[in-house]
Amino acid sequence: MDLVGIGVILIGIAFIILAIYFAKVLQQVGNILHDVDETVGALPKQLDGIMDETGNLIKNSNDSLADINTKIENLTPLFQVIGDLGQSTHQLTSSLVDMSSSVQQKGEHTDTSEQNKKLGSIYGSAMLGYYIFKKRKESASAAKERTKQNEPTKKLPAPENTTF
Repeated sequence: MDLVGIGVILIGIAFIILAIYFAKVLQQVGNILHDVDETVGALPKQLDGIMDETGNLIKNSNDSLADINTKIENLTPLFQVIGDLGQSTHQLTSSLVDMSSSVQQKGEHTDTSEQNKKLGSIYGSAMLGYYIFKKRKESASAAKERTKQNEPTKKLPAPENTTF
């Protein structure tokens, strides 16, 4: 055999090795494509399940929103009443402020001697009432003491002799 024959045999062997390597690579690529095909085939079923769950979620959300809207509609009159109550208390307090400021202004224009006379008569009346109350209390306590002094003293009965 000459060198050309040996070279052709070596090229043939290399070609066979290369063909085996490419066959294995193509086999792995075929397996990968088969797995991808199975995954893509299962996607519609999974998407159907996801779409069903999403539909249920949207339905439940709509029901919850409708329930919240109903409850808000029921509470709206209460909030209106509270708002009206707030406005009426605001008007009441503003009228009280106006009244107190007018009383204060009237008080600034009165004479202090007149105020002292009015206060003196009020204090005098209070002291007279206190004095009468105190005297009544003292007379009631004195009457109780007199009745206690006139009562005979009570003696306790003598204990009986009992033997144990």
